[in-house]
Amino acid sequence: MNKFVLSVIGKDKPGILAQISTILFTHGCNIEDVSQTILQTEFASIFIVLNPDAHPLEKIGQALNEALGGMELSAHLRPMAAPAPAPAGPSQPFVITTQGVDKPGTISAVTTAIASLACNVVNFRAIITQENGVDEMIMIFEVDMPMGVDHRQLRQVMQEVCARFGLGVSVQHRDIFETIHRV
Repeated sequence: MNKFVLSVIGKDKPGILAQISTILFTHGCNIEDVSQTILQTEFASIFIVLNPDAHPLEKIGQALNEALGGMELSAHLRPMAAPAPAPAGPSQPFVITTQGVDKPGTISAVTTAIASLACNVVNFRAIITQENGVDEMIMIFEVDMPMGVDHRQLRQVMQEVCARFGLGVSVQHRDIFETIHRV
């Protein structure tokens, strides 16, 4: 398996994905998976790239950084690790949302509580808004909860930790969350 992981971060501007995909194509690579977002003014992406001809990662990285450096971006490449071991057991998808005043340590406390129940965060988004001059934070966690954990236990743990930070919290099975939020 000749795959590598590519992460690119830096100042957002038009043409970033075009530049990256063109350089990868010229090196005989194929993008298999990508996640990209803009955080305030910063571009952030991660790619899983197939490198069927085993071109040296140093050369691909050098070409990317030469082209992207002038765009205030940097690229980091590493060989893709062997496939992850299968999960310990079946799980259920849940969505945890929180809302409240932004305080230091909030993300740490909430993610530590999630991890204490062996739940795996598979997607996370934190959004800061300003309400009457106060920073409000909304966090959305998509988690895989092991079948051995009762959803009421997850809800109770989340309510306890969020109460310490003055956060409102909602814990819903992903199917219910998606049904309620369908447009």
